[in-house]
Amino acid sequence: MAIVPTGHPCWVRANNHTTYGGNVNKIDYQSIGPVNPRTDIGASQFCRLASDVAAIQLTAPFAASTYLCNDTVPGVPTVEDYDAMTGAAPTGIRNGDGDVTFTWLDSYADPYSVIGEINIEHAEATCHAPTAAPATPLVATVELLDLSATGKNESVRVRVWDVATGLPAVDPRITLVVTTGVV
Repeated sequence: MAIVPTGHPCWVRANNHTTYGGNVNKIDYQSIGPVNPRTDIGASQFCRLASDVAAIQLTAPFAASTYLCNDTVPGVPTVEDYDAMTGAAPTGIRNGDGDVTFTWLDSYADPYSVIGEINIEHAEATCHAPTAAPATPLVATVELLDLSATGKNESVRVRVWDVATGLPAVDPRITLVVTTGVV
């Protein structure tokens, strides 16, 4: 028999401590704590664990990615590293020098095949220091987009500028962190 977990996948941000088995009235069976504290967990410890996991799932980013814009020889951005709660790296398109848009799927399944929609509510882009001299400061801006017109943001557009010239940056390396919110 397959197990279907209670609650939603964490990127939906709808779970609380009771979803994880916490209960303000939880007690140890017959008021006896762990029989072996090296292998057992007591009700008070379990409730702390459930509360902390609920807090973590509310604040953890959905995905973090480092990518390199391919502007000198125009092409799609190269995703160098991608870590996420679920799924593969999103589709990236080049809009122009230092300007890319990444699009995630509208929903993903967790390891138990429970599906959760995504709604990107926050994104932060950080520019890596240029490797070529002279090093000029870069600044990135992000724009959340609902390209599928579902009322939920599934795309992030990142534009990178050279502060010294005011022009779009060429071939910048960026780390993008995306956080989802309540669907």
